[in-house]
Amino acid sequence: MKHENPFSIYDPHKSGGPLSAPVIEIRNLTKVYRRGLRRTGLHAVQDLSITVKPATAVAFVGPNGAGKTTTILALLGLLKPTAGTIQVFGTPLDTAVLRRIGYQPEIFHTYPFYTAQEALQYYGRLTGLTAVSLSQLIPSLLDRVGLADAADRKTATFSKGMTQRLGLAQALLHDPELLILDEPTSGLDPEGRRLVLEIIRSEKARGRTVFLSSHILSDIERTCDEVLMIRQGQIVFAESLSVFSEMSAEWEIEVLGWTTSVKENLGSLNFRLLQEAQDRAVLVCPVESKRELLRRLTDLPVEIGTVQPHRGSSLEDVYMKHVGRA
Repeated sequence: MKHENPFSIYDPHKSGGPLSAPVIEIRNLTKVYRRGLRRTGLHAVQDLSITVKPATAVAFVGPNGAGKTTTILALLGLLKPTAGTIQVFGTPLDTAVLRRIGYQPEIFHTYPFYTAQEALQYYGRLTGLTAVSLSQLIPSLLDRVGLADAADRKTATFSKGMTQRLGLAQALLHDPELLILDEPTSGLDPEGRRLVLEIIRSEKARGRTVFLSSHILSDIERTCDEVLMIRQGQIVFAESLSVFSEMSAEWEIEVLGWTTSVKENLGSLNFRLLQEAQDRAVLVCPVESKRELLRRLTDLPVEIGTVQPHRGSSLEDVYMKHVGRA
């Protein structure tokens, strides 16, 4: 991974290693499911390697069946890999490591006869929190996820969006250092999505690490530092999201009356040809070259058409290119 975004607030002593040590390190992970009478193998994940650094939000995206859930379940110790190694906070998975992880599954289920408050008390006790701690933590946490007014309602009466937010609350309850979130904004209305994204950003700002699976690319662009794209069990694209904003810091200039002579007259300027057909061309230049290029064009026998910011490759474009037809 190229992009680094460590926060000084992150506590390396609490995390059990140096600041630069990966929070997640998966090496050559392979998972084969056996099926049928002949026990033929289906590779859900094949030779997959991932590194996630502290205090970053990393998106894990891909089509259904690409291997995202298999990877997450293996990362949580809920699925035994066929081959490969997994380390979290620099050590193999064990009970102590798992207590430092908060997990929200794609479809969160809880006991329908519990109220929201009782459900969080149950999950809090499983993490080892005391009754006194929980009595202090739960009201503020329910308020944080927008469920303060539903604290005493049975979860059986909750909408899908409310249940999702309760799932996020149980993931946050024990203040984990690593959050693994599987489709956290699925089923939420716009207000609920905004609330969840703000929580993710604030957790990252506190020095927490977020590993996020989502199909909503706009959410990823708003919250994450890096993106990993998986197709047929293998990583096919890994990049910092800052690259996409850098690509768009250019301008498009449409030129009518384009000729070889015009092109030669512009040879010393910083631009590239996006399109060139008959007597029309579209030039792309850095923002700092825009003024000089326009000035030079006005001195030439051409007509300047549309002048607009250049739309570089978006996250959606890259997704469709690498995994959209999987």
